[in-house]
Parts: sequence; structure tokens; C-alpha cells
Amino acid sequence: MQISITRTSIGLFFVVSVIFSTIYTPQAILPILKESFNISVVETNLLLSGMLFVLMFATPFYAPISNKFGKKKIMIFSTFFLFLSVLLSSISSNFYILLFSRFLQGIFVPGITAIMLSYVQDIYPKSHRGFGMGIYMAATSFGAVIGRLLAGWITFLYSWRIAFFLFSILLIIAFITMIFALPDNENETKNKRTINKTALFNFLSNIKIVAVLVIPTIVFFTFMAISTFATYHLAQEPFNLNASQLGNIFLVLTLGVIISPLAGRFSDIFGREIVIFLGIGILIIGILLTLSQSISLIIIGIGLVTIGMFSIQSVTPTYIGELVPENKNTVSILYQSFFYLGGCLGTFIPAIIWKYYNYNGVAILCIILLLIGTTFFLFNLLKQK
Repeated sequence: MQISITRTSIGLFFVVSVIFSTIYTPQAILPILKESFNISVVETNLLLSGMLFVLMFATPFYAPISNKFGKKKIMIFSTFFLFLSVLLSSISSNFYILLFSRFLQGIFVPGITAIMLSYVQDIYPKSHRGFGMGIYMAATSFGAVIGRLLAGWITFLYSWRIAFFLFSILLIIAFITMIFALPDNENETKNKRTINKTALFNFLSNIKIVAVLVIPTIVFFTFMAISTFATYHLAQEPFNLNASQLGNIFLVLTLGVIISPLAGRFSDIFGREIVIFLGIGILIIGILLTLSQSISLIIIGIGLVTIGMFSIQSVTPTYIGELVPENKNTVSILYQSFFYLGGCLGTFIPAIIWKYYNYNGVAILCIILLLIGTTFFLFNLLKQK
């Protein structure tokens, strides 16, 4: 199959960036949405946690569906209906319609995210496969930034409804880009990948695999908790940042674009475990800095949390793949489910902690979980050796 590497890469970067921006669109404007609908922090955070909860459960269903109908067809279908659900967000007249639209987005987002990883490996020639995965990872990080940044800017200048409408326009452009810029996989019928249910249960009963899966779960829990509740924290006294300023802070997430390939290369040289432990250490230092009363130190702290998270998340999929060289599609789906479970819980559980202990309680909870997860991982690692 002959493809234009440049055209495919540009199209891939744009599409993945837009899809991932959809996941994080409300995060920078949660305080505004809370005031707009006069609801609690727990209710407001359902716009993130509820969506990620649906996404987590929807993810495994797309592998067999894509095997039957084709990866690109399912991604095109999902992108179009994702566009419609985000458009519904932009015209929501009350909180429950907005929440329903976010649940719909949780159904359709994995129609792209659960398939795109294997699709990228299929469409790029072997000589450019690593480059294709690098483009994908960079786009996920860039999309996370754009989702928060544009939402904050547009909400500050116009309204949150206009912000959602802008992302619906980007999605219809992504829909068209996917049709014309991304190639069909001509060899797809020869390489059907299905989820092996027996292997799935075997993985879940394997302490060694679970110990590794716990790491991305807790790390994404921490990342979502800190980035979400730092927003509430900075919107309050003594900071009083507006939506545009809150959105600007998320520019530090662009560090993920740089860190992901560097961490991957570093792990090739020094080992995956070293990067995981180093990333967790950076995460904890970053969280401690966000407890400062200095905005500069808080931003540096969020930057370190970003570096730690993307370092670990760029290594753990490869690490798990090396532990389980067979049934890679099954373990990939399992990894994504654990990953989004962490994100879901990371925006729900801390909302309860916030109610009683504010941001300090959220930060301490994250540090405790990171220490527990690291201890469990280290114990199993030493047990193997």
C-alpha cells in the first residue's frame, strides 16, 4: 500500500488533536459552568467523570465492531456522531441536556481512540511506524492543550456555548479530513485482531500485569485531579483568575508533546522501570509545588505533573506489550480501560474530598495513592527478580 507520509501525518495529527480536545473541553471552564447552572462541584465534575466513565465501558466494544466493518469506516461514523453530540452541547438549555451530550461523547470518542492506535500501525510502512506513533502521541498531548485553551479563551470572549460550537466545527472538518486525508487499510481483512476473552481474564488474574496497570490508572487519576481542581483553586481567593487566564495556564501541557518521545527514547536506553519511578518522583514534586501560594510555583508544579504523567504514559503501553507479546490488542484495550478508569475516578472522588478539605486534601490524596501504587509496583518487581 503506497501512502503519502506527509499528507497522512498532517491529517492524522489534526484529527487526533481535535478528537482529544473534545474530551477536555469543559475542564478549564468548570467554575464558569458551575456558576452558570448554579450546581455543586460534584455535579459539575460529572461533565468530565461521567463522560470518562462511559468512555471506559464503551472502549472494549469497538474492537469487534471495527473488525467487522473496518477501522476507517467506524472512525468516520464515530466522528460524525461525535460532531452531533458536541453540537448538542452548544445548544444545551440546561445542565442535564449538557450532561447527556457529554455521555454521548463518551460513547463515540472511543470509536476513534480505541481503534486509532492499531490503525496507525496498519497504515504506516514498517520503516515509518515509529514516526507514525510519535505523531499520534504528540497529537493527543496537543489536543489536551487545545481543548482547555480554546475553551477558556472563547468562553472569556463570548460564552461557553460558543466554545462548544467552535469544537463542533472543528469536528466536522476532522470528519472531512478523515475521509480524504487518511488512507484505507487495504490489508485489514488479513489482519483481524479480536479481543481474546480468556486472555482478558488471565491478564486480570495476573498480579504482575495488574501491578503495571495500576500505575497508569493512578497517574491519570492524579493528572485529572490536579489539573481539574487546580482550576477551581485558582478561580478562588487569593488568585481569582478568569476563564481566559485559567485556559492560558494549560499551555504548560504542551510539554507533553516534547516529553513523550524523549521519555520513550530514554526508556529504550535505561529501562522502562527507571522512567516510571522517575516520572512518579517528578509527579510528587509537582503536586507539592501546586500547594504554594505563588502562581508561578503553581504553574511550574502543573508543568512537572504534566512531565511526570506523559513520561509514564509514553512508556507503560510499551512495557505492558513487552510483558505480553501475544494478544497485544487485548492488553491494549485493557490498558485503555484502566487508563480512563483513572481519569473518571480522578474527577469524581476528589470532588468529594474538595468539599471537605479543599485543594490541599485533593493534593494529599493524590500523593498517598501514588506512593501506594509505586509500592505495589516495586514489590511485584522485586518479587520477580
